[in-house]
Order: sequence, then structure tokens, then C-alpha cells
Amino acid sequence: MRFYLPKLALAALQPPQDRLLSKLGGCPWGFPQHLWPACADCGSPMSMVAQLEHSPPAIDLGRCGAVLHLFSCADLLCPSYGNPCGCAAVVLQHQEIGNTLTAPPPDEHADPVINGELRITGWQASEDAVRADQAALFYEDRSYMELPETIATPFDFAPQWDTKAGGVPYWGGNGVTLDPVHIPCPPFEFLLQIHETVYVDGTPPEPDVIGCDVSTYQRVGAETRWEHRTPAQMSAQGSPASQMSIVHQKGSESFGVDFVNFGSDGTGYVFINREADPPEVRWFWSR
Repeated sequence: MRFYLPKLALAALQPPQDRLLSKLGGCPWGFPQHLWPACADCGSPMSMVAQLEHSPPAIDLGRCGAVLHLFSCADLLCPSYGNPCGCAAVVLQHQEIGNTLTAPPPDEHADPVINGELRITGWQASEDAVRADQAALFYEDRSYMELPETIATPFDFAPQWDTKAGGVPYWGGNGVTLDPVHIPCPPFEFLLQIHETVYVDGTPPEPDVIGCDVSTYQRVGAETRWEHRTPAQMSAQGSPASQMSIVHQKGSESFGVDFVNFGSDGTGYVFINREADPPEVRWFWSR
């Protein structure tokens, strides 16, 4: 089936944002602060995971001018962390979007968590080995487990393929984690998925340039050798100012960016009901 991979760029290396752009992490552009979702359990403002414009065929939000916002609770001690109730989606129209970045509302418990920011500069079409008639088998655990491994895991759990739009969901090692009561398919359809580690072409910048830890490794025989570099500029809490970190295999043509914490190696799965008016989006993350 056809799917679309995002082309990503570190926001810190791009010009300052001056208009609405599709992106992962950071602060949303023009989001009305009074609509900012708070966690029902801990009461803290959720952290933005993505702001995505309607841009078919990759991101089809059901209507021209729609903008999708994904939020999640970032408090690791909150009961909602890692549960569907700790994830929120807000779809707005262009005319509801303002003309500057929106900071998270103040949190009386702690400083709001702002995820690392990456800009989406385009979408690259690709194909996997899944046939259209096999798509329905990806939404029920028993039928999914009976699929050949080359179909069930087309790219063998490689995280480089786990952030994508369209096609079928690529589930993790726990199999199908979709709750059909919360997200019935149909009328909901798979829209996209976002792994906590996303990949950027090129070699990573210096830690002081990006403001986060940069780790490089190489395999020498059975040994893996690591080099960890930390930015000189640290936050008052003693950690890098950015919430993200970078991992790069020496000699590779891309590097991984951990921009959000989905419980270590987690993936967010996003579904849309285009039959609703306005279209409704629900999502969750799992490992």
C-alpha cells in the first residue's frame, strides 16, 4: 500500500517561524490558548505533539483549510500518561488560527513541557508489501498475528519507517493495541503514526547549536562504542534547554531525534472519522 514519509528539518536550524507550518513538537502557531487541552487527571496543560495542515494525499483531514493539533499529557506520574484519556486532538479551520506562536498556559504544578521541534518540509510517497485486501487484518489482534512477518512488520520494526501517513498502522512488539470501543474502525480510519524517534537527513549539528545532547556510536565487531556530547548552555534545572536528544550512527546519512517521550520507544497512532461534521480525530500512543 502507498504511504507517505515526512521530510523533517530541525526547527533550531531554520528561520524563525512567521506563518502556519506543519510540524512536530514546539509551540503551535496561532492556537487559541483558551482551547488548550488540560489533562483530566493531573490538571496540567498537555504538551503539543504535532500541528498538521490538511495536505492530501498525505494528510487528509476531510476538508480544505483544516489544521490538526495533537496533544498529550507529559507527566510521567499521572495516571493518564500513556492512556488514551491522556491524548487530545483539536481540529480547527484556518480562520480560527492566529498569527503568532502560542505558549502553553501556565501550570501551577510545574513548568510546561515543550517537546523538541521539527518542521515538516514535505512528504515522500513510498510503498510497502501490504495489499489493499489485507488492510482490514491490521485492526484485530488475532488476524494480525496470523499475517506473515513480511506483511505484519514490513520494515522489521525499524523506527525510520514508524513515522508516516497513510497505509496501515505498523504496530510495535505488543501487537494491535487499538481499543475498538474508543476508536471503532469504521467509521474511523487510520490517518498517521508518529514514533518518538524521528529521522532527519544529514549529520547532526553540534550540541551547542541545537541545545541538546548529541550521542554518536559505531559498531566495532561485537562492541558498540559511544561518544556523548552535552551543550555547554544548560537550563536552571541542570538539563539541556531542549526536551529532545539526538542519536547518530557514525557514517549514517541520517540521525535520530527523540523529540517526545512516549514511554521509551513508543508510537502514537492517529485515526480520523471523516463522516463526522466536523471530522473527528482520536489518537493514543503505545509501545
